[in-house]
Amino acid sequence: MRTLLSTAGAVALGVVLAAPASAQVGATFVLRSGEKISGQLVDMNARGLVTTVGGAERAFPVSDVAVVDFVGGGNNFPPNEINQAGSGHLLVLRNGQTLSGQLYDVGGRSPLRITFSSGGGNRDFSSDEVARIYLARPASSSAPNSSTANGNSSGQQVRGDTLIVSSRSGWVSTGLRVTQGETIQITSSGEVRLSSNPNDIATTAGSKSGRYARNAPMPQALAGALIGRIDNGAPFGIGDQHTFTAPQSGTLSLAVNDDDLNDNSGEFQVNLSVNGQTPYQNPNRGRRRPN
Repeated sequence: MRTLLSTAGAVALGVVLAAPASAQVGATFVLRSGEKISGQLVDMNARGLVTTVGGAERAFPVSDVAVVDFVGGGNNFPPNEINQAGSGHLLVLRNGQTLSGQLYDVGGRSPLRITFSSGGGNRDFSSDEVARIYLARPASSSAPNSSTANGNSSGQQVRGDTLIVSSRSGWVSTGLRVTQGETIQITSSGEVRLSSNPNDIATTAGSKSGRYARNAPMPQALAGALIGRIDNGAPFGIGDQHTFTAPQSGTLSLAVNDDDLNDNSGEFQVNLSVNGQTPYQNPNRGRRRPN
């Protein structure tokens, strides 16, 4: 009998040891107070977002959290995302797409399941797909449509008639509305560094070493390449080409194709024109002037 009990106890212990630990995903939690805390997201329940910080469990009430950032260290939030945050929750995918609605649940195991309510229904995303979740506008963010270097009010950084695409800013709105099938002329220059490695350099054509970034908006394109999207549509490659065709109608945004912006440096300089009109130069040149 003692042998049977010992055997049963060993089996039970084996089952306990074999049970997987709760999944944990590294993130930076930006509180509404402005405080930033690095830890691991574990779950979401009645206490709020359950995390581990410094090896200890900690729960943040949802009402205390502004952003859960899985990729950027809680820094340099893209202006186009900031402008959408605040009226509700905003889910930002690593491919650049955004979804407005409400964070509904966090659960599952390796990776986590992020359930987001939007358009009257719930959608499940893997935490590997999610870049950021905005629960409120971050305290350190500027108000939408803040002034830029040349007086434009559409969130861009512009020098003369040149748009600056920083390697740390995510999607940068050009303010330029395009029509599906329209040809956009573009010239681009500059180099960016994609990590702390001084040799990890990219031009607008992409990484000089030929590497890729698995969780970038376009993982099939070279890391660091110049990419675009229209409104919240699927991203498309631009690189160092001189023209491209708008895949849909809407507002054009540009970005550096990378999955971790926090360790980047440098910028691309971009000049755009449509039908000979340069959007940042003359305020009287018609409909293509950024709003």
